[in-house]
Amino acid sequence: MNAMVSREWTRDEEDEEERQPQGRGTVMGAIFILMNTIMGASILLLPNAFGKIGIVTAIIMELFVVCIGYLSHMILADMVDRYNGANYQELVGRMCGPNTQLFSQVLLIIYFFTLSCATNITIGDQVVKVCQLADNITDPDVQQEHWYCNRHFLIPVVNMVLIFPLIWVRNISTFSYVSIFSVFAVFYIVAATIADFYKLKPHVTEEIMFPDIGMMPIMQFLPVFTLGFQCHMTSVPLYYELSNRSVKRYSFVILVASFLVFILYMLMGVYGLKTFGPDVNPDILLDYEAKDELMTIARVCLSGSIIGCYPIFAYLGRGAFEDTVIQVADKAGRQLERNSELRRALTLLIWHALAIGVALITASLGKVLAFV
Repeated sequence: MNAMVSREWTRDEEDEEERQPQGRGTVMGAIFILMNTIMGASILLLPNAFGKIGIVTAIIMELFVVCIGYLSHMILADMVDRYNGANYQELVGRMCGPNTQLFSQVLLIIYFFTLSCATNITIGDQVVKVCQLADNITDPDVQQEHWYCNRHFLIPVVNMVLIFPLIWVRNISTFSYVSIFSVFAVFYIVAATIADFYKLKPHVTEEIMFPDIGMMPIMQFLPVFTLGFQCHMTSVPLYYELSNRSVKRYSFVILVASFLVFILYMLMGVYGLKTFGPDVNPDILLDYEAKDELMTIARVCLSGSIIGCYPIFAYLGRGAFEDTVIQVADKAGRQLERNSELRRALTLLIWHALAIGVALITASLGKVLAFV
């Protein structure tokens, strides 16, 4: 056992020079990547969550999650400096040993593959709705005649045209470019929600600031907020590649990203709730009329934002899978090249094909998220 651990650490030392960070990551790029990873379709759930537990309670819960998230990111950054782990699973391995690393890699593969499938399902749902609105399709029978508005056609097309070229990126810092678009897409969704509130001028009379509820509803909606700030697996490679990295420098990244996301979440939750009241749909876009042009554009922006998240999930999941293959082969007495282009290409192709296949077979996002 000791010999096996020693051999694995020797291989890590031999590859250390090749895997040293190039210092290409910028502070602004890191902020956009973190915000892109944090935000997504979960922002649509916030008005409903605010309505069920109250605006005051929801904001307090947001602040609590932000504080816990900030501390955990700082701990991860400090551990990266101490152990020089290039990614989450490698950091776990250097801190806890190869067996724990292997276990964490399996969990990461399951987690990111499930997120990839859920992302494809959400993309399909939103793109289909945009296509139907653009073609003025309201009758399900008529929809079947328009093959180009079918999710079985749109999901593969969107993947091949928009997502497939992005999944070949080798460094997470490169995702800063697509993340800029994704973040501003979410900015538009929030701005459109605020604009529609003043345009519709709703009259919501129910008590929505601090309703009289117990602890159970609050705990039931806690996952909405924790999922909305979950990006710790992204944080490790992002900090590792940050130019002139330091915990102080990275703390600025976390503070700015967390503050902006907190403001966007708060505005979305408050104005979405004030527009439709406590009974707002979990997918708030369903409460708007089909002819609402602002929200039609918002659906396009939501699709773009989610498309920007998928390559990051694939990047992190592919890294965990490749490390698992290398580690299992090493335990079997075979040494594999760490940066094999063939293995990387096959992993991405299989990952992408399976994620699309699951999204085409399973149209229910709830079933996939329940598995997560």
